[in-house]
Amino acid sequence: MRGSFLRALLIAVPLAAAMAACSDTIHTSTPTEPSSSVPEPVLVTETFSGSVSQGTNAFYVINASVGTVTLTMTGIGPDPSATMGMSIGVLNQVACNAVMDNPTARIGSQLVGTATGITTICIRLYDAGTITADVPFTFEISIKYLRQDPTGG
Repeated sequence: MRGSFLRALLIAVPLAAAMAACSDTIHTSTPTEPSSSVPEPVLVTETFSGSVSQGTNAFYVINASVGTVTLTMTGIGPDPSATMGMSIGVLNQVACNAVMDNPTARIGSQLVGTATGITTICIRLYDAGTITADVPFTFEISIKYLRQDPTGG
């Protein structure tokens, strides 16, 4: 009988120790997706204004992401029925390579294109031969485009 008691004790002690180490709390973890290092693009609308004298131009640069780019002439003065040149292109290291051009842009005229990659876009407003020597044209343009969100959101 002493052998069976010893055998039962050898089984019961490790089993009791194992049960004492158990807890009623179950810990689980949910795997998380790695964060993307490329920020999401956001739709941006910017407005620029200025003036152009006879034979001159105004130049603007934006950094756009992949997507639609829409440039709109929203104002011309002093005569709102006047026209002036408006172009949009890609800036290389030396110059603005115009991709679209409208030498007779009026209020409401648009140039709509697609940026096929993250790129530097250039906008040029210019005298297309309609500005007289003594009266500079004022203008206002609006551009909508996608830009990489620096906050990642």
